[in-house]
This record gives sequence, structure tokens and C-alpha cells, in this order.
Amino acid sequence: MDLTLVLTHDCNMGCGYCYAGRKFKQGMSGDVLHRAIDLAFGDGDTGKLQVSYFGGEPLIEWDLLLEAAEETRARAQKEGRKLVQCVTTNGTLLTPERIRRLAELDVYVALSIDGNKNAHEANRPTMNGGSTWNAVSRALDWLVEEGRAFETISVVTPASVRELGASVRELFLRGVPRVSLNPCYEFGWADEDLAAWERGLEQAAYEMVGYMRAGRIVSVNVLDNKIITRIKGGLDEGDKCDLGAAFVAVAPSGNLYPCERLVAEDENVAARMGHVNTGILRGKVTEFRAELPEWHATNEECGGCTEKVRCSAHCACANYAETGSYGTAGGVQCWHEQTTAKIADHLADTLVAEKNETFLQWFFPQGVPDVRVPTKAPEQRVRRDKRLLRVLQ
Repeated sequence: MDLTLVLTHDCNMGCGYCYAGRKFKQGMSGDVLHRAIDLAFGDGDTGKLQVSYFGGEPLIEWDLLLEAAEETRARAQKEGRKLVQCVTTNGTLLTPERIRRLAELDVYVALSIDGNKNAHEANRPTMNGGSTWNAVSRALDWLVEEGRAFETISVVTPASVRELGASVRELFLRGVPRVSLNPCYEFGWADEDLAAWERGLEQAAYEMVGYMRAGRIVSVNVLDNKIITRIKGGLDEGDKCDLGAAFVAVAPSGNLYPCERLVAEDENVAARMGHVNTGILRGKVTEFRAELPEWHATNEECGGCTEKVRCSAHCACANYAETGSYGTAGGVQCWHEQTTAKIADHLADTLVAEKNETFLQWFFPQGVPDVRVPTKAPEQRVRRDKRLLRVLQ
């Protein structure tokens, strides 16, 4: 199970693209928190459990976050269950002491920062329109100094996309190990915006190549994902959207949703799938998942696409945001899938041809396996992947 605890609806920032909706001072009670944790440990599963802390800004409820992390960790240790905990924060309330405490509890930190100063200030002001850059930038430096794994999350919009390449370069230069790019597909993307986006992705790939040649592992999620699915020969069961199946988000009220993106102001009755007091309504989950595609978007145009076997347009919430349908992706997602595939393939071919040890260490940590080829892929893709295999062997 993946459990997301939305600790509060409150936030001290006013990001225009935030899918959490309007902000108000309602935090999760201790009773709801403990019942949510009981739900996670009472599902009969003995496999890995991931618990994520979200908001609003979850660090507004710092004491509650610590209580949850401590209890969850103790219960996982008692039951011998593998646990992953993470928090997504805007960083404005982080301190070196808080970072160390999160590290002690093995809580992975994802810092929301939209890149360099220009990109960040285009999208992420305070509630009254002021700058948040200095506070977030300071938090980034503290996370780097702590020396533990973390990542940054940068939302990509037309307002910030022209800074994308420079942003990735700055984040890597400052010591960030992993940059996650989170596109707002639903925004109004003009052709010139898409052209700037492609240039930014190319610059991000260029930065990855340079650092890996220098012996440092760096990661950009949208490029890594394409390389991984190429190595695997396409998507597999674990790549599917788990909306409502293995994924549960708990609102401060205790209402259950299939994803934190659907919690918003906790007024979407149609998306609710239970309550911590009564459990998950399995019939509602089945009903909800009936709208989802089996592997990825169900667009008629997908039929002859060369990237269909590894298309990642399977996020139901991203689809819904762009098209109003959980099972239908929009044109911007389609463009993004094909563009990232092209750039990631060039990146991989370049470093594999060089037999770059850093690249191989990152993507093949257990040694180079037999690289499978998508059985239903176009012939061009089959030839390319066989060449990749020959070089690796």
C-alpha cells in the first residue's frame, strides 16, 4: 500500500497551479492520524509500505508529522515490514534541526523548488504575492549539507519553461542529486512554449551526460523513466496507475481518496472511497477503476505510435486535468512522451557507446542483464535496442 496523509489544508504559499485548492486552517486530528496508520497496517499485506506526508504544507503540522513518522517506523520495525517514508515540502519551514530529525526517522525529503530564481518566482509566491526564493534556496543548501539522498520537484509551466535548462544546470551545480520535473499539461501551451520546453529537456540531457562523464550520478525523472522502460522492453504491471488500488490518500477529515490530487478542498464526494472509521469501500474502488485505461491512455490516435509500448500517459489525474477524462491523455502529454523518448534515447545511446561506468552503475546496479526488446515494437525500435544490447555486452 501507498498511504498519503494530507496533514493540513493550510499553506503559507500561493502557487497558481496548486491542485490542493483553496487553503484553510484545518489540520488532521490525532484520532484520524492513528486510524489512518491502522488502515495501512491492517490491510493484511506484509510487503513494502510507503507513507507520504502532504498538504497544504505538511510542516505546518510539524508535531503531527513527527508523531506519524515515529509511530509508523516503530510499527514497521515490530512487524518486520519494509517501510519508505517521504515528505513533500515547500521548504520555507525547514531548519537544519528539522532536516536532521527527518533524517533520523529515515523520512525522504522532496523539496518543491521550480528551478532557478527566475523560474521559481514565476510560479511560487507567498499568499500575499511576496518572494519565497530566499527561504526555499536556503533550505536547499541545508539539504545538500546534510548529505542524504533527497530530490527537488520543479513544476513546468509556460511561465517557467524558458528557464528549464538553466534551472536543471543550477540545481545540479548546487548539489541536487535528482531533479523531478512535474509538467502542468493542462496549461495553455503555445507552439513556441513547446519549442522552449524541448530545448530545456535537451539542455537537461546535456547536463546529465556531462556529469556522468565526470563520474557523478545525476537524475532527471522524465529522462530516467524513458531509459528504464527501454531497458525493460516497455511498461510492466508495476508501471500502471494505482489510482484507488494500492494507493490511498487521507484527507484531514478522515475521508479517503484514490490519490492526493483528488483531495483538494475535500468536497469531491464522487471521488471519495471511504473513511478511516469505516474503511475502504471496495465497490467504489472497482467503480472508479473501471474508468482507467489498462496500460495507458485509450486515445484512438495511439494505434500506430512508436512509443506506445513505453508510453507513460497512464496517470489518471494528469489525464483528467488535461482532458476531463481519466483514461484519455491530451496533445501536450502525447508531445511530451514522444519528445522525452527521443532525447532520452540519444542520451542513452551516447553514454552506452562510451561504456560510461557511471551510467551503467545507475541503470544496471546489479550488472548488465539481458536487455529485453518490446515484442510489439516497431522494427526501428527493435534494431535500436539490439544495438544497445550488443554494446553493453
